[in-house]
Amino acid sequence: MDILERFAETLSEQENEILRHVRGYVEWRVSQAGNFVPSIRDDVELRTYLLHLKTSGVHRKDQHEQISSLQRFYDWAKTVGFVTDNPFNEFSVERPTLAREQIRRRKEIFSGSAEEREIARLRALNQLAEQLNRSSDTETTLAVALETMVSLMGLQTAWAFRISSMAGALQSTSASNSHDFVLASAYGLPPGLERDNRYYLAKPEYCHCQDLLNAGHLRRAVNIVECTRLLQSAQADGDNQGLLFHASVPIIAAGQPLGIMNVATEEWQFLTGADLQLLSAIGSQVAIALERARLFDLTQAQRLRLESELQMARDVQASLLPETLPDIPGYSLAAEWRSAREMAGDFYDIFALPDGRWGIVVADVADKGAAAAMFMAMTHSLIRASASAHASPAETLKEVNQRIMTHTTSDIFVTVFYAVLDAATHTIVYANAGHNPPLLRQAAGSIWSLMPTGPAIGLLEEPNLRDASITLSPGDALAAYTDGVTDALNLHGEEYSLRRFSAALTNAPASDAALQLAHLSDDLAAFTQDVPPFDDITFFILVDEMEK
Repeated sequence: MDILERFAETLSEQENEILRHVRGYVEWRVSQAGNFVPSIRDDVELRTYLLHLKTSGVHRKDQHEQISSLQRFYDWAKTVGFVTDNPFNEFSVERPTLAREQIRRRKEIFSGSAEEREIARLRALNQLAEQLNRSSDTETTLAVALETMVSLMGLQTAWAFRISSMAGALQSTSASNSHDFVLASAYGLPPGLERDNRYYLAKPEYCHCQDLLNAGHLRRAVNIVECTRLLQSAQADGDNQGLLFHASVPIIAAGQPLGIMNVATEEWQFLTGADLQLLSAIGSQVAIALERARLFDLTQAQRLRLESELQMARDVQASLLPETLPDIPGYSLAAEWRSAREMAGDFYDIFALPDGRWGIVVADVADKGAAAAMFMAMTHSLIRASASAHASPAETLKEVNQRIMTHTTSDIFVTVFYAVLDAATHTIVYANAGHNPPLLRQAAGSIWSLMPTGPAIGLLEEPNLRDASITLSPGDALAAYTDGVTDALNLHGEEYSLRRFSAALTNAPASDAALQLAHLSDDLAAFTQDVPPFDDITFFILVDEMEK
């Protein structure tokens, strides 16, 4: 016969309500611990159960009836020898353990009249709001809230849990976090809780306050909840500095629990009703701040992820450019590539062709960002693939155009200058598909433009592209570029222009390509000064150095 059946035999038929009350208590105890044996030390469990009834919405009159029923039960348990005394006699379960003067001293945290105390509370909340508004991340927000709570309450210890599904929770390294809560912040922990990397706070099992929050019974600050984590720490000989209980403050935003804050104390019901009202108000402010911080953390995480992805894309894109320029006897080469954003639409290339020839490409996709970068990579690959099948630059670009028109549906197009250098004969055969005309600076100082020989790639099904050719003389320099150079703006909104670029090329050193490129780049930088580029910038310089 179990203990409940034995107790039931002592009751009359008119006392069924007592049995119902005691059965509810016993079932609750079993659900918490797996079994139930009455003890004189059951005052903590009794207080927690009464709190459970209160937060479950049980009427005050019914609560008193439950207390009477439980007193009757423990009186019987003492009579039959289960306990040496009734815990209701040993401990004051219903009333605070603080003396009258202690209660008064708690109320004097905010001194003065009722109106003055309310003003002081509002001032404290306003100060907290100002601090929370300066906290952009979840860790700082909770740290500020905990420090403010213990300071206002005259306490020393507090900690906070976040529900792990909410972004920004700080994962503990001391436990596997197999439940929904993770330790997010702590303040003034005693050695018993601080030891072993805060093991007793971070261990996965639910504590009573977390159970109440999960069950939807913790909607505002409650006075004191039995702290299983403090008890477990104490049972393991941890120095908790006398702390056994804590007040719990739920963090709820738009009806959704975000977490819970606990402030610990030695005394049962140490906090007054005014304290709890203040804590509830703090919890509401923290919920708003945490939601804002959560969104900030989420935005930061997305930004960092996007930046990482963009950097990877940029690295991939940069890898498509020549790592080094080839050594072609009798010629010097130099190139510069600068993207205005994380990814660029400009590119240049130089690659070997049969019979000692070299393919040279400078191109500009008419778009920005990821779309331009993808189009750039595709065009780069298609030019290389088509160049090996055609000796004519125009026929190469026609094939590239045909493949782009067949396999893409976007409105993006690309301007391309594609030239084939025959190093032995010093001739260049080129096709200019709508690109900015490269400049040929002859050794004598005159400047010639290599005008377009057809439309840009990706505009027409059958573009009218043709080849043109030039012959280089010793000292001649070919400067190909993109419109990011000539369209660059200075502080006054003036364009660098083709005129300035031509003048800079005319005044460039008549030596190797690297010195000419440095001169052109420096001249552009002197013009734009601190104005950031709004378009990608590409230079490609080839200088004929060999005497015929």
